[in-house]
Amino acid sequence: MLDFASAYSNLTTSTPAVVNPILEVRSRDGSILYQKTGQNLKIQIIKPGIISLIWKILSDTANRIPGWENKFTVSGLTYALKT
Repeated sequence: MLDFASAYSNLTTSTPAVVNPILEVRSRDGSILYQKTGQNLKIQIIKPGIISLIWKILSDTANRIPGWENKFTVSGLTYALKT
């Protein structure tokens, strides 16, 4: 699941946040071994132009599987869909 979140995060913005769901790790006696800091590390993975191109390709209904065009159509909404 984290791999999917990371992949989709990389395709939505040019500087995606690192996905790290572990907030805290404690030992048996309750002492904190690890605590996530408030920093959100962001690095540019994919150029913004490439993200825009992928978005346009995935949002084009002509690129979808035949018969699926109408199942995922929402009037007035443009969205990318991986089928």
